[in-house]
Amino acid sequence: MRRFAFHTAVIVFLALPAGCGENRPAVQGLNRKDHLDEIGQMMKGVSEEGRKPPSKLSELESVEPMLPLAGPLLRSGELIYVWGAAYVPGSQKVAAFEKKAEAEGGWVLLQDGTVKEVTADEFRATPKAK
Repeated sequence: MRRFAFHTAVIVFLALPAGCGENRPAVQGLNRKDHLDEIGQMMKGVSEEGRKPPSKLSELESVEPMLPLAGPLLRSGELIYVWGAAYVPGSQKVAAFEKKAEAEGGWVLLQDGTVKEVTADEFRATPKAK
């Protein structure tokens, strides 16, 4: 019986790091696409609640609980949100984007909630939300 308990403890001990490691890539694997998707979900949620989206940085606080990952990136300027941009089904206007998208290309969020990767030329050619 002791041998069984010992072997079970060894197996559990060895398996724990492997199990914990499986969750890390999902967290570390978050990229700007995921962050922009979070902003899109916020825009859609605010629209469904009949509220207006934030029209300036100081209004971000009211929706920040919906943006646990993207909020700090908006505040730091790594992500740019077109203040006041609302969820609009079918709209292909840019509502938010990676700062680098202007010069290098990157991920953008359209007003319909779609997140896609664009080149710098495509970014410049895509209309921005107002």
